[in-house]
Amino acid sequence: MSWLLLIIINVVVISVASLYQKIAMREEKSDAVVSATTFMIVSGICYFIYALIKGFHIPSITLLPFFIITATLYAAGTILFFHAIKKIEASEMSIIGGVGPIVTIVASMIFLKDILTVTQLSGVVCILAAVFLINYKKNGFVINQGTWLALLGTACYGLGVISDTVIIHRFEVASFIPIGAAGSAFIMMLAYPKKITFVFQSLMKVNKDLLVYSLLYAIGGITFYLAIDAGALVGQVSTIARASIILTVILSTIFLGERTNLIKKLVGAVLTTIGVILVSQ
Repeated sequence: MSWLLLIIINVVVISVASLYQKIAMREEKSDAVVSATTFMIVSGICYFIYALIKGFHIPSITLLPFFIITATLYAAGTILFFHAIKKIEASEMSIIGGVGPIVTIVASMIFLKDILTVTQLSGVVCILAAVFLINYKKNGFVINQGTWLALLGTACYGLGVISDTVIIHRFEVASFIPIGAAGSAFIMMLAYPKKITFVFQSLMKVNKDLLVYSLLYAIGGITFYLAIDAGALVGQVSTIARASIILTVILSTIFLGERTNLIKKLVGAVLTTIGVILVSQ
C-alpha cells in the first residue's frame, strides 16, 4: 500500500473519530476521566498488537524519565480534551487543536535551542487568527470554559511532542506508542483512584461510540507511522494529515448539525491548516 493512500486513510479516520468522541460525550452522565482512561487503554491495546507484528522491544531504563514526562503530559491532555468536548463542538476542538504546533515550537526553542523562522512565525499568526475568529462574538472576544480546556489540552500535547522527540531518536516508534499509552492510562488511574472501578466497568461494557472513537484513533496513529515506514517524509505526512481539520468541520456540519457560525468555522479551519503547514516547515 502506498504512503499516500495510508495518509489519506489517516485523514479520514481521524476526522470521523472526532465525531464519535463528541457523540460519546454528549450524554450528561458521561465521565471525562473514565472515558479518557478507557480510550487510552483500548487504543493502547491496538498499538500493542501493531507493535507485536512489527516486533516489540523493551526500552533502555535511561529513557524512563522521558516516558514518565510523556505519559503524564498525554494523560493530562487527554482528560482535558474529554472535558472540553462535553462543552464545545467537534469542529471547534479540531481548529483549536492547531495551537499544538505553536506550543511545540516555543518549547523546542527553549529546550532544544531551535530557531523560529519567518515562515513558522507566519503560521503562528494564522493559527492565532483562527482561534480569535471562532471565539469572536458580537459582544467581543470571549473564550468559554470548553475552549480554555481544549487550549490547555493542546498545550499538554504540544509539550509532549518534545519529550516524544527525545525518545524516538533513541528508540523505535512501534514499541514506544503502546508503552506511552499504557503509561498514560496508569497515571490517570493513579491520579483518580476512585475512578478505577468505573474504568473496569467501562472496559467490560464499553460505550460503542467511545469504542469506535478509540479504534479509529488507533488506526489513524498506526497509518501515520506506516506511511513513514512506506517511504514518506515526516514533513510530507504531517502536512497532509492537517487536512483532517477541514474535513472534521465539514463532517461535523453534515452529521452532527454543527451549523452555527459555519462560515467562521470554515475560514478558521483553512487558516489553522495553512498555519500548521507553515509552522511545520
